[in-house]
Amino acid sequence: MAIITISRQNGSLGDELAQYLAGKLSCDIISRAYAMEHFFGGESEKLSDSARFFLTEVPGRPGVTYKDLLTEKIIKEADSSGKLIVLGLGGCAMLEDREDTVNIRVLASLDTRRKRIARRYNISEEEAESTIMVGDRKHKRFVSILFEQDLASPELYDLTLNTDDISVEECAAAVLALLEKKNERLKITSQTRSDESIDHQTVTPVFKNETEEEFAKILDMYGIEWMYEPKTFPIEWDAEGNIKMAFSPDFYLPKFNLYLELTTMDQKYVTKKNKKARMVMELYPGTNVRIVYKKDFQELIERLKQFGG
Repeated sequence: MAIITISRQNGSLGDELAQYLAGKLSCDIISRAYAMEHFFGGESEKLSDSARFFLTEVPGRPGVTYKDLLTEKIIKEADSSGKLIVLGLGGCAMLEDREDTVNIRVLASLDTRRKRIARRYNISEEEAESTIMVGDRKHKRFVSILFEQDLASPELYDLTLNTDDISVEECAAAVLALLEKKNERLKITSQTRSDESIDHQTVTPVFKNETEEEFAKILDMYGIEWMYEPKTFPIEWDAEGNIKMAFSPDFYLPKFNLYLELTTMDQKYVTKKNKKARMVMELYPGTNVRIVYKKDFQELIERLKQFGG
């Protein structure tokens, strides 16, 4: 994972969520204050006062605007550290094309936010509402001017959290769970690019038979993470380089870096699958494949549980 972006309404606990996640992940937060201090030097005051100033060119860098510079520096920090939280700054729009970015929207009802802001700053709820309205308009205007996007558009976000009735800790748990799943998917994608296998990850698994569905339920029952047929491994080619034979193991268990292929008792199929599994492990070093009979389900699960499944 490289970047989490957090877009938040005033009083929605978005800042608190960013701080909590930064502690859990041991990573930095790039906020507006951080960017002004570390990225822009003498121009920070103008950039703080005017969103449009971000669209002007950086002195000495023809064709590069302060918006471009902001994006450049954020990506550089993410790539160097391996993980980063971008709080505000239109990060959801700025980095929407990066596959390693998780975009989070944190919001709450006006009534909830009004009460929180009033308590935080010891002001009346009427004053708090006025503050909220100004902040919301500025956030929306900033993203509209720099990225020509609507900050409230749900298409910009992977996860939207309403903090009216859930805590920062509960929000963080949801973000971290999403992050873990996305990292698993990106790991498979990265592997397919490096070893020239085929990425077959799907949004919703469609099992080919009842045995696979039954096995998935058993994995779920014991809390073992799985992915269904996420990769296809080419294992035989003709003289022109066309794929003649490939193998798509039924399940992948990320925690154990283990592919599983379910099979029947028919020796004809067992022999063929064992051959394919051996070829995969020979052609793709570091790939572990195991053939599993239906009668072995429970025994395998018990072994996995011993290793923290």
